[in-house]
Amino acid sequence: MCNVNFLIQTGMLIGIIVGAIVGVAIIILFLCFVIFKNKKPRIKINESFMNSLVQNLGDKENIISAKNINGRVNIEVADLEKVCLEELKKISTAGVFITNQTIKLLFSYDSEIICKSLNKD
Repeated sequence: MCNVNFLIQTGMLIGIIVGAIVGVAIIILFLCFVIFKNKKPRIKINESFMNSLVQNLGDKENIISAKNINGRVNIEVADLEKVCLEELKKISTAGVFITNQTIKLLFSYDSEIICKSLNKD
């Protein structure tokens, strides 16, 4: 009778341990899925990207200033008619907003690098 109780208790203990291990593994997998699912691919800020951005802003002469404000690239342009908004929407998929002569591009990353590149000469 004592051996039966011991076996039952041991089996229950093993079941609890295995259940805890499986539960922790499931939680870890869920957290990994949530963390990596929300990562957006970063765009490559290179010469080609910057040339495309400048061209779609109406060329370098059309850009008055560029500022990084809260992760947004705020670009003041001389002539809004020269700006290709459809192409800017493709480049800045997070959003493009226009107020007067200022175009706000949302990148949520590398905004400072973009502003520095736009403000060169």
